[in-house]
Amino acid sequence: MKGPVALSPDQAAFLQGPVSINLAASGPDGWPCVVRAQGCVVARDRRALTVLVAASSARAVLDALDAGSALAVVFARPLTHVTLQLKARQATRVAVTPALRACNGRYAAAFGAELGGLGYSDSMVQGLVRMLTAPDMVGLRLAPEAIYDQTPGPNAGRRVEPA
Repeated sequence: MKGPVALSPDQAAFLQGPVSINLAASGPDGWPCVVRAQGCVVARDRRALTVLVAASSARAVLDALDAGSALAVVFARPLTHVTLQLKARQATRVAVTPALRACNGRYAAAFGAELGGLGYSDSMVQGLVRMLTAPDMVGLRLAPEAIYDQTPGPNAGRRVEPA
């Protein structure tokens, strides 16, 4: 990885949309640890982003990041299966501000609506939205250094050039 890359405006909009977000790191034993994230805010210059995770379900990932693990974040839109993977050398914890809490609420509502539109039951969507609005959120700021198209198909795994 060379250094932070700038996301395109379309990529930034996609990451902040109704997507499934999973964040992964490597534990001290080298095995991956993964947690579902709860929303994303892209910085104005599009060279950094903040994702939210629930501390109660992210302990292994947070420990790995604190120990210096690199990370990958995967964003997949259920409606289209369009998927982007971002890689970064590190993530820094940031305070969960009222703006990040508002982002979390918008994210949970949009993702729930996306799943509801695909025919998932109301009870499943409501349960997921409750899970995605956990009160013990932690903000993780990262500067992506590589972007990959992971959409199923012939281009899966292709590195996406920076904006």
